[in-house]
Amino acid sequence: MKLNKKHLIEQFDKAREEKAPFVFVGIEAEGVQETICIPSRSFHEKQAFYERSYTDELIHVMNKNVFIRGLSRGGSEQLDIIG
Repeated sequence: MKLNKKHLIEQFDKAREEKAPFVFVGIEAEGVQETICIPSRSFHEKQAFYERSYTDELIHVMNKNVFIRGLSRGGSEQLDIIG
């Protein structure tokens, strides 16, 4: 399944509903993979950042070689889901 902005929004919404401690965003940037861990206190600001900085296809607006490759929410055990 190809991720899109709808999936990003759903992760943040579900994390709030479930009172999840984190949202995890897997990024690929110029061939390097990283996972960003966003604590619940930063959900609002980081969601707004991703919504304005990435296209509907989750490609960075200023660099097509940077994109969101995975999303998850929950505790640290969810990090393996991003892969």
